[in-house]
Amino acid sequence: MKRSISVLAMLVALGMISVSYAADPMGKSGSAQTIKGEVLKVDGENYTIKDASGKEVRIHVDKTTKAQGTLKVGDKVEAETTAEGHAISIKAAK
Repeated sequence: MKRSISVLAMLVALGMISVSYAADPMGKSGSAQTIKGEVLKVDGENYTIKDASGKEVRIHVDKTTKAQGTLKVGDKVEAETTAEGHAISIKAAK
């Protein structure tokens, strides 16, 4: 009986995690950050950007990223990213 209750509780907890993930699959709620800087390196889907403070930040850009134009090394960019470093959007900075 205790085992059945434990299993049921675990399934409910997993279900709640799945629902919260489905509601926000890219982690946009509260964890998004904006990075502005210069593209130092493009390695496949990974961009290295040097921000205003001189810090190098690596972000992941893929087909789910809203990209405006083709970006290359030396371009000034503005990217909105998740806490995990995935670019939600990236565009040339003004």
